[in-house]
Amino acid sequence: MLVCISLLHVLISLAQFDTGKVEVIKDPRIDLLVKKQAQINRVAVFKNSRGEFKGYRIMIMNTNNRDLAYKTRAEILRYYPEFNVYMTYQSPYYKIKMGDFLKKADADKLKKDLASMFPQGTFVMQDIIKLSPEDEAQLLKEAEEEE
Repeated sequence: MLVCISLLHVLISLAQFDTGKVEVIKDPRIDLLVKKQAQINRVAVFKNSRGEFKGYRIMIMNTNNRDLAYKTRAEILRYYPEFNVYMTYQSPYYKIKMGDFLKKADADKLKKDLASMFPQGTFVMQDIIKLSPEDEAQLLKEAEEEE
């Protein structure tokens, strides 16, 4: 019995002189999976479960005057042909939105430019946006570079 207690005491004291190093043996494919999941998570900030991109648009007008809505849409397209303009009808109102922005700061810049053109007010709102294949590829590339 005394021998067992002495042997136990020696083992406990040896355990206290551990070097503090841990050796991890793992499959290298785990690192690839972690890297891929991190990329998916970064893109998921902008993409919903149906594969649509979440972003921002500028609400230009919400009116029940059809002629004014079409006139305003034409005016926007004349001055800002590089931006997409969306006009929807939700009875009894025509809603005009413009742009497809991933970042709110980009939408805010354009909103400031539009302030003189639309003194009644515009505002930035969250919406489902359309991205060109080039923009989508750029988004994925930026997500990979962040790693």
